[in-house]
Amino acid sequence: MYRSVAVDAFDRPDWDWTTLGEIAEVKGGITKDSKREADPEFGEFPYLRVANVQRGYLDLSDVTTIRADRSKAQLLVLRPGDILFNEGGDRDKLGRGWVWEGQIEDCIHQNHVFRARLLDGCFDPYFVSLHANSWGQRWFETHGKQTTNLASLNLTTLKSFPVPAPTLEEQSAVASQLRSALDGIQHQRFELDRVAVRASRLRRSILAEAFAGRLVPQNPLDDSGSGRLAGAYTSAA
Repeated sequence: MYRSVAVDAFDRPDWDWTTLGEIAEVKGGITKDSKREADPEFGEFPYLRVANVQRGYLDLSDVTTIRADRSKAQLLVLRPGDILFNEGGDRDKLGRGWVWEGQIEDCIHQNHVFRARLLDGCFDPYFVSLHANSWGQRWFETHGKQTTNLASLNLTTLKSFPVPAPTLEEQSAVASQLRSALDGIQHQRFELDRVAVRASRLRRSILAEAFAGRLVPQNPLDDSGSGRLAGAYTSAA
């Protein structure tokens, strides 16, 4: 649904195009070094994994930490406006991501998450990320590498990702419209999930009441169920 809503907004033949590598510094993240984690020179940093970087939003409900060389980690600390891209996983998840807004201090990113830091003020990070998550989804699926169980992007491929280059005003307008539309869709999805949870709870409650025999009044004189049993017991007595 994300792609179907947003992709048409970027299909504009009158726009010029560039590449991500031309407009941003693209960098990979930190690799876990379990052999040196006890090094006293290492510090502990919160870091983003693939699971945290979703399509069009960041899931920060479970952010873990990693011990890392302080000097290396400082080069990877995220800044507001950095655009995040997932390196690998299932093929339809290649390149998914969103914009970092400074939610966690001194947060870095693992090696399976790329960071694109725009070089100047000519591009809106939300415009670039929305484009990557919609129009770019098929591009990443086409250009990613596939092994037996894993699809992946390398740094060179990500830098070559095509990005439309309208004016900053046009970018901001498109990003604002799409974010409003997608926020509405996410709200509807949340409401549907909430209704589904309530319906599931109600169904379980009804079944429990039914099995306990509390849905209808019980008449000991009727000729069914407990009524017959009561009559049989009386006759025998």
